[in-house]
Amino acid sequence: MTGVVLNDVVCFGTDQKYCTDAMQGLGCAMEEPGNAFVNIPSDGILGMAWDSMSAYQIRQPMDQIFANKTLCPEALFAFYLSNDEYNNNDGVLTLCGTNSAHYKGPIAWVPLTREDYWRINLDAVAVQGLPITYEQASAIVDTGTSLLYGPSDAIQRINQAIGAQSDYSVDCSTIPQLPPITFSAGGHSFTLNGSDYIMQQEFSCKSTIQESSGAPPWVLGQVFIRKFYSVFDHGNKRVGFAMAA
Repeated sequence: MTGVVLNDVVCFGTDQKYCTDAMQGLGCAMEEPGNAFVNIPSDGILGMAWDSMSAYQIRQPMDQIFANKTLCPEALFAFYLSNDEYNNNDGVLTLCGTNSAHYKGPIAWVPLTREDYWRINLDAVAVQGLPITYEQASAIVDTGTSLLYGPSDAIQRINQAIGAQSDYSVDCSTIPQLPPITFSAGGHSFTLNGSDYIMQQEFSCKSTIQESSGAPPWVLGQVFIRKFYSVFDHGNKRVGFAMAA
């Protein structure tokens, strides 16, 4: 890939109050290998991790929004992702606060362990209450990852527990009886049921909890975020989860 760094105004939505100044840096691709971005409806990728991840010291656009304390008293943003597989546009990004219409119950807060990705410690993973992991591991919460990924040994144990094949396929008729999988972090437990972690296709069903190809060990992607409304709190360096509604 080749490209250049440009400066321009970046706006979140149509309200001009949520625009940066004209010096916001962004990477502009001039040449891309392959066809990964040819047929997708979006024009690019908006990174919302910490500035330590940025190339060329480009600060992320939300920094300017957060700096306006009158507009943005809480330096955070939150994501709701719909479970409706037929409506890909039914998601909500809320800036400078949360949207109570899209979650129920209290928000469970988990502290960050490092300011690069939105990185937390995953204390334990269990299937039907039986432990799958035996030590604390690093995990990132990532809206840009579709599935949920984990280390090979843990995923093999999960596959065995839910009766999945090596390609993660399961018998679709077993979904209602599949065991719950619980992820523990920050003193809180977050449980996915079979209907949450099995992807039903026209003629087959597959587990969406799959083996990662590298670091970090665990990636809590859209599979997790669809179940749990997710709040990314810059000001307090933590991530919050509540049951999506």
